[in-house]
Amino acid sequence: MNDKNNVRFLNEIDRMLKQKQLDYGNFDTTSWFMTAILEKMLSAYNGVTVKVPNRIFGTFMIILKLWRIINSKTFNKEHNDDVAGYNELLRNLLKNEEKHNGTK
Repeated sequence: MNDKNNVRFLNEIDRMLKQKQLDYGNFDTTSWFMTAILEKMLSAYNGVTVKVPNRIFGTFMIILKLWRIINSKTFNKEHNDDVAGYNELLRNLLKNEEKHNGTK
């Protein structure tokens, strides 16, 4: 992929992420919410406090999209775009956590 195609690809991902955020809400907020639910469910089930990393939601969504790609009989651009989108959202989430925690 040349530089021009890389820029076009990144711009396409950026547009998709902005639209998805309008459609589904803020990824970081959703990640925190889903992490809290998972922690409560696992803690209640196990009878002990269970901590879950905030990155679990984005990681799970990437796995879900990869599973759809594996099971699809035909190419579906949306699934592949979603993997790239969730990867970018997860990368941004981790960068923001590092800034907030002062680790980078």
